[in-house]
Amino acid sequence: MVLNCIIIGNDPAGFEDLENYLSRISYVYLAGRFNTIEEATFWLQTCTIHVLLVGHYPDQLPREQVQWNVLPIMLMTYEAPPSLRYDVLPAALLHAPLTQTDLDNIFDYIYNIIDMSATIPPTQLPPSYFMLKTQHRHEKVAYDDLQYVEVLDDHITLHMVDQKLVTTETLDWIIAQLPANAFMRVHRWFVVGFRHITHLDQDHVMIGDARIALTTEMRNELGKRYKLPY
Repeated sequence: MVLNCIIIGNDPAGFEDLENYLSRISYVYLAGRFNTIEEATFWLQTCTIHVLLVGHYPDQLPREQVQWNVLPIMLMTYEAPPSLRYDVLPAALLHAPLTQTDLDNIFDYIYNIIDMSATIPPTQLPPSYFMLKTQHRHEKVAYDDLQYVEVLDDHITLHMVDQKLVTTETLDWIIAQLPANAFMRVHRWFVVGFRHITHLDQDHVMIGDARIALTTEMRNELGKRYKLPY
């Protein structure tokens, strides 16, 4: 199991290395970082986020109420689909100066809560596929067969192992249907499935015969994430 998490708000003093520390925990996937809870609404409504790291809102909190050396970590809970309502439960507090060991211990603790207690891991996704509206009908898209997603001028093509599916759904909607630990957006126009990567180079990734360009930053991020268990 991979824990999907997001960061909301600004880092307290001493948390400059937080994202690097998170990237070193093999079963943690940082899905995004946002200034406010409103900006993160899209991800929260996918019901796939397990952990919320809550930073500060200097413009919204009186200065005397801000604890600059503390970062709360919350567990996400969701109502059963089709409801999009969610709640947060306090899980732990991170104190500056942050260390890798501190973060490892806290996420081990959270992992065990989700894995061993009655807490249901958040997901609205079917176990192995999602349904996609194409021009003429709805198609079943198996995660294991989806190689990559390509955005074209007026449509999106899903490249499967044995066929191509064309849809006018938005890329954001498609990404919301995909397990965050098995797929990654690597370019403005491409999302790739980790299991179908055949070669990762300094400036591109290969999926079969398809060559997808990468920036240095995206190549480094993909290198960290695509070997995660799924």
